[in-house]
Amino acid sequence: MIAQTPSLRSLSRFFFAANAAELQNAYDGLAAEATPPLPVVEEWKAVEFSFNRLFVGPRTLQAPPYASIYLDGDDTRLMGASTSRVRQLYAMLGLASPWQNQIPDDHLALELDALWQIEQALASVSSPQLEDARAYLIARLQAWVPAFVGRIQAAPQVHPAIVAVAGALTRALSTVDHVAAC
Repeated sequence: MIAQTPSLRSLSRFFFAANAAELQNAYDGLAAEATPPLPVVEEWKAVEFSFNRLFVGPRTLQAPPYASIYLDGDDTRLMGASTSRVRQLYAMLGLASPWQNQIPDDHLALELDALWQIEQALASVSSPQLEDARAYLIARLQAWVPAFVGRIQAAPQVHPAIVAVAGALTRALSTVDHVAAC
């Protein structure tokens, strides 16, 4: 279980990066543990441009990083029922987004960070409630992340580093699921 927590944390940091330097820092953390190896990046401004086009804007996002887009059946609506459910989960765990009412609680980076927090807690304490929360969050991520990754892969001119991170995300979630089944 612990072996996966750095990947979750680095993935969370990558998908919540605000600029090229933060992208590079998170990417370097992922690259240190990635199998297969991530591609070498020569120009981080190009990654930032691709990242913004996919996940930030200002135009229509090519791959919105919000669960509600994929789970609530409305491809354009944020802050739906699935956002409320994850906010309730965070509250039950004693977590709250520092960006509440600014960034939807169902942002991929926040969900990955919550899973990372659960993994950290379970490393030191046995708790059926935490195990249940972990299983719920893993199932939730696995329900929407494949469609999110599909949008990344289908988008035109996506930087290879972002495609590689999307693959690392898919592998990390499948590994976490495997660990949950043990």
